[in-house]
Amino acid sequence: MERIESFDGCRIAVRSDRASTKPAALMSHHLGGSHAVFDALSAALSDRFRVIRYDTRGQGASEAAEGPYDVAMLGRDALAVLDALGLQRASFVGVSQGGMTGMWLAANHPDRIERLVLANTTPFIPNKSVWDELIAKAAAQGMEAIAETTITGWLSDGFKARSPAGAEAAIAVMRAMSPIGYAGNCAVLRDVDLREALLRIGSPTLVIGGAEDGPRGASAPVMAQAIPDARLVIIAGAAHLPVIENPDDFNAAVSEFLR
Repeated sequence: MERIESFDGCRIAVRSDRASTKPAALMSHHLGGSHAVFDALSAALSDRFRVIRYDTRGQGASEAAEGPYDVAMLGRDALAVLDALGLQRASFVGVSQGGMTGMWLAANHPDRIERLVLANTTPFIPNKSVWDELIAKAAAQGMEAIAETTITGWLSDGFKARSPAGAEAAIAVMRAMSPIGYAGNCAVLRDVDLREALLRIGSPTLVIGGAEDGPRGASAPVMAQAIPDARLVIIAGAAHLPVIENPDDFNAAVSEFLR
């Protein structure tokens, strides 16, 4: 891991092979995750791509700068990573919150994004008050009070039954998150509105949904219809995090699209 200084001095933790000359694929994870969620996808793509994974500000090994944050800030962090690595363009894979970053990048800096994967994400969350409540809860009680409920709510019952260790590993990552970083990132989810930006996305786009994601998954077909050059794939046996729940099908869909 190396740490790259972003536009405002915040240090972003990045994992990349600087010696590689292959086409670049930049990956951004969900709220409460880290770059490690892409371990299997990175292995699947490494023969054809220079995979770059980073921890979103306030998460993982990146600095938890005081918030609030917004989606443009996260997008500028991603651009800072590309700039520091000397890369003009990259394909982008974003999961949940990471997909919001990808939408912003593709709409506002189309020259930087080759192909775009938007997994289990949405351009807009109508329920604003829930994020303020979670911010207050994290400040008062810490992440222990939030991590298990959040992550288990995102995972399918089938995955939790067959891989309790996998579910616990995902919970542990969120549990270790700084409440300051959590608050900053919750502000992104509270305030984001990229609905009009979808129409400006010109990159070929793969929208991924989970078959068991319930109401959260309703955005996937809407996004695939709104983005001019998009296709939709629904991953079976998965809810909100198919990158964890069904990595074989998730990685196959992303690999086929990027190749």
